[in-house]
Amino acid sequence: MNTTENKKQPLVSVIITTYHNEAYLSRAVESVLHQTYPAVELIVVDDNQPGTDERRATEAVMKKYPRAVYLKHPENRNGAAARNTGIWAAKGKYIAFLDNDDIYFSTHIACCVRELEDHPDCGAVLCGVVKIRGGCCWEVITPPEGELVRALLLSETALGTGSNLFARADLVRSVQGFDESFRRHQDVEFGVRIFSLCDARRVRKIQIVKEMDGFSNRPDFERFRATKEHFISKFQRELGALGPEERNTFYAGQWSSLLYAACGEENMQGIRTAVSEIGKYRKVSGKERLLVILCKFHIFFIYEGMKRFLKRRKSGKIYSQVTENLSEYDRKIFLDMLKG
Repeated sequence: MNTTENKKQPLVSVIITTYHNEAYLSRAVESVLHQTYPAVELIVVDDNQPGTDERRATEAVMKKYPRAVYLKHPENRNGAAARNTGIWAAKGKYIAFLDNDDIYFSTHIACCVRELEDHPDCGAVLCGVVKIRGGCCWEVITPPEGELVRALLLSETALGTGSNLFARADLVRSVQGFDESFRRHQDVEFGVRIFSLCDARRVRKIQIVKEMDGFSNRPDFERFRATKEHFISKFQRELGALGPEERNTFYAGQWSSLLYAACGEENMQGIRTAVSEIGKYRKVSGKERLLVILCKFHIFFIYEGMKRFLKRRKSGKIYSQVTENLSEYDRKIFLDMLKG
């Protein structure tokens, strides 16, 4: 890892934020250290509470990487705050983010630098992402076409992962980094603000692996609802710029996500509220009605099991797509991730 910046090789600061999930941290760090691009500054921000087992385990991992910049919060703050700590410490021309349970393939940084050096009118790069879960390839997400703010509003998964944010450092700082009042959706919130100022290069090649087993992916209904209300309040102007059908799509999508969260905890009041709100913007879908019925009989797990079954059937095809042009090293680490 080379932290010297020159005209040919501008420095890239990669910020890994870590909170619990320390078992995955070495894997993320190694994916940065094995980049083909040499001018990289690695910053790891530890948001674990001091004195906890998680803090001690993270400290033990980081002793293996003395060249990394290791910053420890004096108290748990949240992921957005941890990223801001890294942003203000970064020295690079470009800033990249990596969740501690995700990885980059080895050419990711080189690809992103080339795109921004060749296109000075763009402020960021978005690449293809493969999501994995339970030992199978879950899905591939490629950067959306068209206007990015609209795409992020209409689909909260359009980024693929927060690790898919690679941008010019001056742009990141011009928007004051991440909004620390967001506990969820902080990546989408940040993306809406930076893509309101600039366009991004879209690279369809899969450069990032998102691990879906390393965290709890099902939010608490009430907290999730509060986050969405906060998001809507902040971006009233952007939502107002959407056409009527797009606004209906946005609001129905928000309530559909909340319906799924309510089903996960069998929150019948939340389910009734979500279904009622969805109906204000579009017809409740057959899938959504099925979720409600399953929850009434306390068999929501059947839907989850069927979804895993269908994803596994498609996993081999996705694996072939992802690995077709990978280097031997990248193919190996990807296979190791799938094996767990």
